[in-house]
Amino acid sequence: MVVHLTEISLVIFVFLGLGGSLGDKSISEVDYYAKFQKIPPAIETAKKLYENFLVGENRRLHKRQILGNYFDVILVVDSSSSVSKGEFAKGLIALQGLVKKSGNDTNYAAITYATRAKIQFNFSSSVEAAGKLHALGRSGGKTNTQAALKLCQEMYVGDQYGARPGSFRRILVVTDGQSNIKKKETVPSAFQLKLLGIEVFVIAVGEYLEGIQEMVQMASSTDAHMYRVLNMRGLVEIVKLIPDAGQRPWIDELFGEKSSEEEGGAAGPLGRL
Repeated sequence: MVVHLTEISLVIFVFLGLGGSLGDKSISEVDYYAKFQKIPPAIETAKKLYENFLVGENRRLHKRQILGNYFDVILVVDSSSSVSKGEFAKGLIALQGLVKKSGNDTNYAAITYATRAKIQFNFSSSVEAAGKLHALGRSGGKTNTQAALKLCQEMYVGDQYGARPGSFRRILVVTDGQSNIKKKETVPSAFQLKLLGIEVFVIAVGEYLEGIQEMVQMASSTDAHMYRVLNMRGLVEIVKLIPDAGQRPWIDELFGEKSSEEEGGAAGPLGRL
């Protein structure tokens, strides 16, 4: 009998997602996920985004990747009815600011999702992407996260979308809640992306989120890839705290010079972040 590695991995993933543990039995599933409701100070989140999402030096390569040190990123933005027009607009301002702080070797694409997922623009330079984000509109509707995640995979596989061979690939999901269309397919769809070497970052927005478990399980790791903010205005302020490219001395002075490795951070799917 032939058993594929991906099938074994999926079984382990589902086991953990349903409350299984490979060592720590001292904490319940409810308590474990409840800790992700906490919203850290803005400066802490800014530092975390800077170190893990924007900084790309000294990366370890995934076994499926060709040597390269440039990034193709998909911004996946929740535009369902639970996100007000005002909050959606502020979210776009925050993402524009984040994109503008990226290196010149980072390209961005964008997907919005509500009842359906839609590609808003293909991979473009950070300068072009920042301008295109301004034109995105909120559609309203339900929350079909799995459709957006599957569309991400299509954009990395299809030549017509502009993903570059050998690039580091990541998606950044900005959402205010769990999915409500084909909900059971959301976490497995994120897991499939991770199997392909794609990092999944999640910014979960809101004071208290039903279904925080889904968002935690979507992320590639709970330390470097999972973020919490109170609202989109808070996200805007967090992005403002992040320095522009070339301001390394300032960031070291403000945040301190310890790396995530020195602080004992956990290794992600592409190595220690």
